[in-house]
Amino acid sequence: MMNRKFSAALLAVFALTGSAFSVEAADGPVYSLEGIVVTASRVPEKKIDSNADVSVVTSKEIAEKHYDDVSEAIRHVPGVNIASHGMSGQTSNSDQIYINGSKNVVVLVDGMRQNSNGNTLQNVDLSSLTNMDAIDHIEVLKGSASTLYGSDAQGGVINIITKTPKENKVSTTLRASVGNFGRENYTFYNEGRQDNFFWTLEAGKELMGKYKDGWGRRVVNHLNADHYNVKLGYDLGNDSNLVFRYEKYKSNYIMPNTGTNDSTESHGKKDNDSTSFQYKAKINDRLDNLFSVYRNNTTFDVPMQWFNMKMRTSGISDQLTYRMDRQTLTGGMDWYEDEIRDYPSEPELTGAKVHNLAFYLQDKIDITDKWNITPGVRYDHNSQFGSRTSPSLSIGYKQSENTNYYINYKTFFVAPNLYQQDVYSEMDYGNTKYLTKGNKDLKPETGYTVEIGASHKFDDTMAGTVNFFHTHAKNMITNSSLWDESTNTSIYTWNNMDKASVNGFNLSLNKDFSKHWSADIGYSYLHINAAKGENINNNGRLPESVLNVGVHYRADRFDASLDGRGVMNRYGMKAHPEMRDYGNYWVWDLAANYHFTKGATLFARLNNIFDQFYTDVGSSYDPYGSNWYSAPGRNFEVGLQYQF
Repeated sequence: MMNRKFSAALLAVFALTGSAFSVEAADGPVYSLEGIVVTASRVPEKKIDSNADVSVVTSKEIAEKHYDDVSEAIRHVPGVNIASHGMSGQTSNSDQIYINGSKNVVVLVDGMRQNSNGNTLQNVDLSSLTNMDAIDHIEVLKGSASTLYGSDAQGGVINIITKTPKENKVSTTLRASVGNFGRENYTFYNEGRQDNFFWTLEAGKELMGKYKDGWGRRVVNHLNADHYNVKLGYDLGNDSNLVFRYEKYKSNYIMPNTGTNDSTESHGKKDNDSTSFQYKAKINDRLDNLFSVYRNNTTFDVPMQWFNMKMRTSGISDQLTYRMDRQTLTGGMDWYEDEIRDYPSEPELTGAKVHNLAFYLQDKIDITDKWNITPGVRYDHNSQFGSRTSPSLSIGYKQSENTNYYINYKTFFVAPNLYQQDVYSEMDYGNTKYLTKGNKDLKPETGYTVEIGASHKFDDTMAGTVNFFHTHAKNMITNSSLWDESTNTSIYTWNNMDKASVNGFNLSLNKDFSKHWSADIGYSYLHINAAKGENINNNGRLPESVLNVGVHYRADRFDASLDGRGVMNRYGMKAHPEMRDYGNYWVWDLAANYHFTKGATLFARLNNIFDQFYTDVGSSYDPYGSNWYSAPGRNFEVGLQYQF
């Protein structure tokens, strides 16, 4: 069955591209191991020189595949797992992202934190980051990045780099699309530069309705979302500038109350915005400075009151980079404060705050032309959990211009968030009472990660990376439940549980077969030790193996991409072995664009081509009970884009 699906998927691409073989090829891949990345070291360097496992999603890929939000754009990155509750993360308040098995991930926009320490079930709402036209590329750093980005970057870092127009011109892009399940999408994007002044402007609206899953069951769903983005900059010359950015996302949504089979509508709202200011200064040929100030507001409003919360995160950071002939010093200060602006279920917690002040220093030393060593240290002072020091060490061996090896050791600590410490809520559903309690005695999670990796360019047409990792953590914070039969009460509390031992690896391979055809493949393996009475991999929430396959055709007027994601051995909760019957599946998506005249593009997407029945929420019980949130079945979208 799997081979037939794979063959049929390839035939679908051949059918779509067959009429386009006669046109000229477009430019080659825009990203390879020669591409420049910044996230691994906070300074620009070739991807092959980066002693880290970094994947990149380019603006070209975003434009060709018409991703709706950042969570959708990184779904095919090896090592990344996203637990979506249905059609889209925009219609849920609890989609969680995992990198290398950890949900402790730092998300940045242009190097500035988007995380909220106190959110209910996730660190950051990736699906509300929908201003996709304004993104230059997305860098996904897999593995602990404690020294530069905070000790809570246990799993990795997602850095969204926005566009900065370079040419003295103005361009506008209009896009409109429709699809089944009541889908409509409209966006406006404008960018330009006039002498030293540059800007990007974006606005959009997205609508969705009820959808069908792979079994043909209709699932409660609705979305009415608006987003806006403004970036204004002034070029001071000598690679220095001032930049102001404002981003807004607001939506009303409906999802099923307890899962796919529940026809009860659960209404929710989101109201998020982010404001920032950055000053980049090239002081001289050796010394750079980057100063940032930001404020993020996050609002969740859902029927289950203990999830309702308004959060605010404010931050200031300043970084200096000093380059010598064989040495690069990176150091700085990072301060941020999280505040509960409103918590209806516990008004006395409104105004609660926690802040973190950190100083960091990292020194990359080229010992020889081939060997380099990068020691680093971060000092954090948390207002509730005191001071911690997180050292790190990286050793790299650049065998040749085409091959790089590295080994990393990085420590971390993750402080409990405000919600985990302070929540207390009682809710009644029929004859059952749900009691959620925080724990003020929680200890921070602590541990270390060891990585061994390599990047290799085989020739001008093929390159690959591999990364093996081991993470050891203790005092893991988990949510446990206890059933009290005498009162029909389910009691949920946060506790420090067993130690965690995580082992795995990620590999990727990219190949250009001709000026028209290219392909990529990525594989990730993950094993997390099982706690008592549970399955491996966070009680079966995360799969042991994921295989990502992409086939791409590009020409002057036509391009198409087929992407497949194979999930293997996701066991689900040990108490519900029926999940094993649905723990292996393949999902194939197809995107195509036809540029029929200058500036005008007709595009189409066909997602879940084979109408696969599955869920991304791996802790679900079974398809017939509660807590099963089906992913959408086969769905399509067609649209028109015009640029002038």
